[in-house]
Amino acid sequence: MYKTVDLNSFSNQKGALLPIEFKDLIPFDVKRTYFCFDNQPDRGGHCHLKEQEFFILLQGSAKFLLHDGKKEEVIEMQPLKTGLYVDNWVWHAPCEMSKDSLLVAFSSTNYNPNREDYIEDFDEFLTRVQSKL
Repeated sequence: MYKTVDLNSFSNQKGALLPIEFKDLIPFDVKRTYFCFDNQPDRGGHCHLKEQEFFILLQGSAKFLLHDGKKEEVIEMQPLKTGLYVDNWVWHAPCEMSKDSLLVAFSSTNYNPNREDYIEDFDEFLTRVQSKL
């Protein structure tokens, strides 16, 4: 499962504010935050077996290619306006990222360098996710 969330900011003569109430937007306890910057247009796609993530584009432009095993969809992120929740067992690949894009991710897991939580081959993902459906 994946879903987009509209983010609501507030502005006045002093500037703008984008509040993020984790309990209202993110359906998991955040264990890690990371930032993607100085990006190439397409970053590596993968799916997680356990990890869930929530993404916010802070600046620039970017899209996400998403596949849940049945259908593919491309979501265009709007800086500071779109949040994207990606559950486990969803293939996701940031794409068409501008060089100045800055993407923040909130994760349900701590980083594990052995990458045992990842499927990084799309055909393997399709085979394995189809067996779960």
